Amino acid sequence: MNEKEFASKLKPWLDRSAAEVGELQATRLRAARLRAMDAYREPVRLFGLVTVNAGTAQTLNYSVLQRALLFLPLAALLVVLTLKSVEEPDPGDLDAQLLTQELPPDAFLDQDFRTWVGKPQS
Repeated sequence: MNEKEFASKLKPWLDRSAAEVGELQATRLRAARLRAMDAYREPVRLFGLVTVNAGTAQTLNYSVLQRALLFLPLAALLVVLTLKSVEEPDPGDLDAQLLTQELPPDAFLDQDFRTWVGKPQS
């Protein structure tokens, strides 16, 4: 049974019941229907795949946007740190670090110094 057949079978019953409704009840029912129609919004298709209520779509859209804004600074920080770690160090920076240490560069080239550093001290 499709929607039109169901409506045609249900209509006589509704018409018979509507005749028994008083003026006050009819006015209240009309007002309730108008309020419901004012609150009704057309369904929305998300990504062309899923049809959802417009209120649900608005809630989903807001929560997705809110989460994106929450994680945006964290994602930007991770991208910056990743780019910094991928960069190769500048040879000039390495030389500057080596020359600003307490030991002269010749000490690192001296074989005796390397053996002295490798000895366990007691």
